[in-house]
Amino acid sequence: MKIVTTIILSILFVTVHGQTEDYEVLLDSAKTLFKNGENLNQERLDKFGYNQIASLLERTIELNPESSEARYFLGYTYSRINSKDGRGIIDMNLDLVYKSSEQFEKVNDLTPKYSAEIIALDPYSKLTAEWGSMAMSYCYNNKADSAKWAFKEGKQRGGFSDYILNLQKQVLDACSQNAILISSGDNISMPLWYLQIVENYRPDVSVVDIGLLGTNWYPTFLSQKNSVSFDLQSEVLDTIEYTKWNDTTITINEFSWTVKPSYYDHFLLRGDRVFLSLLKENKFQRDIFFTFGFNETQRLSLKEYLKSLVFIDKVEVSENMELDFEDYNKTISVALELSKGLNLNSPDELRLLDYFRYSIFRKVNDHLTKGDDKKAKKLMNVLDNYAPESKYPYHDENGKKYAEYFRGKI
Repeated sequence: MKIVTTIILSILFVTVHGQTEDYEVLLDSAKTLFKNGENLNQERLDKFGYNQIASLLERTIELNPESSEARYFLGYTYSRINSKDGRGIIDMNLDLVYKSSEQFEKVNDLTPKYSAEIIALDPYSKLTAEWGSMAMSYCYNNKADSAKWAFKEGKQRGGFSDYILNLQKQVLDACSQNAILISSGDNISMPLWYLQIVENYRPDVSVVDIGLLGTNWYPTFLSQKNSVSFDLQSEVLDTIEYTKWNDTTITINEFSWTVKPSYYDHFLLRGDRVFLSLLKENKFQRDIFFTFGFNETQRLSLKEYLKSLVFIDKVEVSENMELDFEDYNKTISVALELSKGLNLNSPDELRLLDYFRYSIFRKVNDHLTKGDDKKAKKLMNVLDNYAPESKYPYHDENGKKYAEYFRGKI
């Protein structure tokens, strides 16, 4: 991969520098090379030439300083040089965080509503991820004051929006005392940690990022902090990998469920094994919750045993796994009312709003199926009152179609 990249770059520099330089050619080439680094295995990813891509993008910006897309990709490239994935968080380099952050800040200045190609997170969310990762690197290295500084610096530079923080406060408030909250994704986990570390908000809740459980450092870090415990010794936790797996019944106390393979229908990933170890050691003495919008493949086959509480899902076995209508109506109203602080220039924030809108659509459909048009209409009125499309456009165009469909049915 490294040889191929070098050859391509050499050809590009010879052809481009030998003629009139065209920043669009350079940008397209850099983007293509960057995408070649996505979905590589760890060995190839570690050898991938992000520094060469950065050189291409730096030259692109010299030719066109106003190119938001070039700056967006350069910010992501600096980020990959700094930490290719969750394994590298503990060794984050502050200078590279500054370099990455400055590019995303410039993108937001040039085009507040960035609409070019997105890699994973929009420029606002990526600022949250960069400075949040730097803060967690400081936490890992026992530099608490530096961690607080990094979180605050990230907010000052455009990450950790008030909407996101207020939303995550609702997530924490929905958790019972001393609960374990399983989170997923930088734009979910980082704001939760910001609230706990900077604002000392609900520190009793142990926030565990499901993606980081697959790294070698994170489970040991959690154990050392006494945040959660595992039924495996540290030396075992550090070394276990993915394993072949068939449907297996797991019993903890009196609770039994079938854990299915999580990868290609034949394997259980390292992170899943670590999560299972956490559940076994906890024995449900502390309540287990998942943050909203979770990827089902990461929930260890617990989908049928999750009670939806709007902001979180609780692992539970009971006769009634749904909130009653009034409780749901009250909670979803709070979720939608938060939209008044939404950054309309952030696709990621609009996507979060759409999550709650889709939650209403599912409930409306259930009520219509049962012939309860009154409750369906009441929920659609809540949607229109707190999150009207005229003020908060749908991120997903299908959302608008669903809203029109249900209004027609009612």
